[in-house]
Amino acid sequence: PFPAHFVLDALDHTDDDSGWSSLSAFGSYLNKLQPDFDPRNFGYKKLSDLVKARSDLFEVDERKTAAGNKQVYLRAKKQT
Repeated sequence: PFPAHFVLDALDHTDDDSGWSSLSAFGSYLNKLQPDFDPRNFGYKKLSDLVKARSDLFEVDERKTAAGNKQVYLRAKKQT
């Protein structure tokens, strides 16, 4: 089963004042808490694929950097 509580707890520790976390900070924290966490164990090649697919848990925002690259940000989806 997917460890929703674990990933949401990790997200809570990496978000900024507005509730958003960069995917890189989130991934680093996940790895620090549980080094064997791997999105491939849940059917996804990359962490970004996992968070985009789990729209029940995450809101995702792709932002362009000054260099023109995309950076992925995520936050916990508000539960209704």
